[in-house]
Amino acid sequence: MPVSTAEFREWLERGSLSPSPTALSTLTGINRGTLNNQLRRGNVAESTVIAIARAIGANVIDALSVFSPYRIIRSRPIEPSPAEVLSQVHHADLMAELQFRTSQKHYPRGLRKEIDLIAFPHDGSVRAWIDAIDPGDVRQRMSQDTGMALTYIATQLTENKLNPHLAIAASKAGEGSFATGLVVTELITPAEGGWQIRAREDELLEVSDDVLVDAISARIHLLQRRVKQRKEAREYAEKMTELLG
Repeated sequence: MPVSTAEFREWLERGSLSPSPTALSTLTGINRGTLNNQLRRGNVAESTVIAIARAIGANVIDALSVFSPYRIIRSRPIEPSPAEVLSQVHHADLMAELQFRTSQKHYPRGLRKEIDLIAFPHDGSVRAWIDAIDPGDVRQRMSQDTGMALTYIATQLTENKLNPHLAIAASKAGEGSFATGLVVTELITPAEGGWQIRAREDELLEVSDDVLVDAISARIHLLQRRVKQRKEAREYAEKMTELLG
């Protein structure tokens, strides 16, 4: 949810920053017309707040927490939970870890030396994160909290994205770190969201065998759904092509 222009101007004033679109554009590199439109509409994008905070060397979590929709962020630990960290390990890396553990003769761990984990957010980051924090009704609670339709939320997840407002609602429903949703949706960086440099590597080594297998099973199920969706989309496109000649 964008922040109000009134709160935004107050925040700028406290930081002795000019509210002029020209000045803000020079400071952040954001297009002046974009800034002018945001101010005129009365809603300033969260990404604009983040860009200004970075430009002046301020903590981005502290900056967001000033605004009404995001004051809740610091009500919980900023650092991600172990489940949230594991959700950001790509399925290929999860499977590789299982091979290292179950067949050291054929897959010695030394094979991994000098090879980094696949970067995140990865192509299934948002859905994997939602599944990791889901108490069973996270989508319904996201819809109730934001007023957004379940079909819209489903579409966002299928496209591996969430707007910041939905990310906060998901964290609230799932009792996860409010910052992690903003990391997974790429509003802020992992470092800004309290992630340790080797958080994923350490969690992958420390996670129990049963949790690792459960994570792999969940990812395979997700991959099956994605393959099915792509197949259905391709078949629909082919039918439309036939109809239209």
